[in-house]
Amino acid sequence: MLKKKHPPASGNADVALIGCGRIGFLLENDPLRYKPCTHWGGAAAAGLAITHACDIDAARLARFGASAKIPGERLYADYRRLLADAPPRIAVVATWTESHAAIAIEAARRGARVIVIEKPMASSLAQCRRVIEECRSRGATVIVNHERRYDGRYRKVRELIAKGTIGRVKTVHASVLTGGYAGASDLGEGGGPLLHDGTHMVDMVRYLFGDIATVRGAFEREGRVRGFEDRACAWIRTAGGVDVFLEAGGRRDYFLFELDISGTAGRIVIGNGYQRIYRGRASRLYTGFRDLEERPFPAWRKNNCFRDLYREARAVACGSASTVSGAEEGYRALEVIHAAYLSAYRGGRTIPLPARPGSIDLKKIFCIP
Repeated sequence: MLKKKHPPASGNADVALIGCGRIGFLLENDPLRYKPCTHWGGAAAAGLAITHACDIDAARLARFGASAKIPGERLYADYRRLLADAPPRIAVVATWTESHAAIAIEAARRGARVIVIEKPMASSLAQCRRVIEECRSRGATVIVNHERRYDGRYRKVRELIAKGTIGRVKTVHASVLTGGYAGASDLGEGGGPLLHDGTHMVDMVRYLFGDIATVRGAFEREGRVRGFEDRACAWIRTAGGVDVFLEAGGRRDYFLFELDISGTAGRIVIGNGYQRIYRGRASRLYTGFRDLEERPFPAWRKNNCFRDLYREARAVACGSASTVSGAEEGYRALEVIHAAYLSAYRGGRTIPLPARPGSIDLKKIFCIP
């Protein structure tokens, strides 16, 4: 058993990775991705040693153990055994959504100082609240992996908006276009493309434009009358008066993550791997009008999101109270998504936020037995 001790800021902390799958470990093998791109890679880049790991797939666990050079006695098939035998200072929850809450709560009860949870934070608002309350009572800090909050490009966009570079933001088109839903519509998943892919987009909308006041939603299925959506749309209005149209899924044969931000004096477009800015100038086509002209995008600090997330986790484990993507941010993103689902069920009725968790019954909304 590891001794429960608090190493100095310059030393490595004990880290347990629970879930050695795609985002936990496997994507480091993708030759196209900007590395590190997993929890394992991010922790290592931040100087944190993963000392223990858990996965229900024995072959996958053994593969991770070999790559991370973790001896067999520190590899577990049951997260409860791991947390009981070797309570970590930092617990990483990179499992299926339905298990996030139970693992996070157990880690907090076992004394974890920091709990990094893969998005979405949990399957339901009630589960999110239980995680928040349990962690708060135990002095544990939650970091939700909405990694774009750590991206220097999105931080630059936030800075430009705050400075009024494109004037006052009026409207935003937010696209997370993917394939349709391919799961079994298990209640523990909590939703389809709007949840699993759109959670990043909803979080970015909140990060860039502030709290959300109202939500209207609609969703579609193709060839089905029940189960999670293939395509969802949400009409979001922020407390500051920004109107956002969000589309997720849609059975596209490509992946697009893009924010098209329109202000009174310009426009910003940012997506995966690109960013553009446009400013107004006198029109060359129409007398007395103004057009938009692309300008060089301002310089930003190039960084790695996973590395910086784990630098933050390390700082919090050593006493810092600052987090960029905490539990409340994870809760609010899920709240917006579930409110959109509820609105769709109610025929597109506007749902004011905050929503009442007890008013959102996903089984009824999606006709799940």
